[in-house]
Order: sequence, then C-alpha cells, then structure tokens
Amino acid sequence: MESFDPILGLLAFLFVIGLLLLTLWFLKSKTALGGTSGKVNLRIIDTLRIDPKNRVCVLTYGDKQLLLGISASNITLLDSTEVDSLEPDNNESATAQPKPGFKDQLRTLLDQGKN
Repeated sequence: MESFDPILGLLAFLFVIGLLLLTLWFLKSKTALGGTSGKVNLRIIDTLRIDPKNRVCVLTYGDKQLLLGISASNITLLDSTEVDSLEPDNNESATAQPKPGFKDQLRTLLDQGKN
C-alpha cells in the first residue's frame, strides 16, 4: 500500500478550489446569473406590502416612474408617468438644511430634560 503524499493532496485541493472560483467568475460575468453590467437605470423608490403574497412597488426606470402590482404569479403595470430627471424629487429638499446627527439630537434632548 502506498503512502499518502500531503503535498500532492494539497495541490489537488487547490486545483479544485481554483476551478470552483473560475466557474463562479464565469457565471457572474458572462451569464444573466451575475446581474447587470454597466449603468443601472432601475431604482425601487417605495414598496407597500398589501398582504404576505401581494405588494405595490414604485420604481424609476430611465425617465419613467412605474407603479407595479406584484403578486405571487403576476406583475401588473398599474400606472406610468414621465419624470424630469433634472429636477429634484421635491422642491423643499433643494433649500432644506441637512438634518442634525444623532449626537446633536441627543444633546438637545438631554439639555431639554435638564430645564
């Protein structure tokens, strides 16, 4: 009976791991399993769950805003509107001050509690 060579076993293990990584890279980069490549124009704006299997989603795709009804077996376009991508979503956000951080809010609340 021959003895086991640990160096040969390690090389075989590394070869199998390398093949696995190469296969995963190929699946991610060359097939639809890896998602999209390039610029992504699709964003989910809001989701409302109606019940455990049904929901309504608002998403933007390019210059359109879509309202979709999603069930377990069907996706239905409920409404579609054009969106001007140069304007902000709401006019107040352009002139509004940034919200204070957690530390500032906590300090304000603690100061109010002392008074």
